[in-house]
Amino acid sequence: RISDRGGVLGAMETMYQRNKIQEESLYYETLKHSGELPIMGVNTFLNPDPPEEDVKMELARSTEEEKTMQIRDLEKFHQFHAEEQDGMMERLSDSALHNSNLFEVLMDAAQVCSLGQITQHLYQLGGRYRRNM
Repeated sequence: RISDRGGVLGAMETMYQRNKIQEESLYYETLKHSGELPIMGVNTFLNPDPPEEDVKMELARSTEEEKTMQIRDLEKFHQFHAEEQDGMMERLSDSALHNSNLFEVLMDAAQVCSLGQITQHLYQLGGRYRRNM
């Protein structure tokens, strides 16, 4: 098949190999998710005859009051730690840009910054990962 596409270079130009890898990956994932390809610890640990209470799962939804309370708590958190957040974001920037231990700084940042603030700051520093296809 590769010779039909002008050799390896021709196949690379038409992304033949990438397409084949993607097709195989999709096939593998389909088999894995359907259970046709048993993988211990991924899709074979489920009981084939589960009790009825395990099968039925009720979907939990937050009430408007709970949503409002969560937003209010987040705003209080932001206000309470407002003085510390700028310094922590500078530490985060410095650590990320100088390839030092980012995890240690992230653990400290999580004490005074919300996940949204940390994520947004890291997006501004390094951008978002987008698959190039």
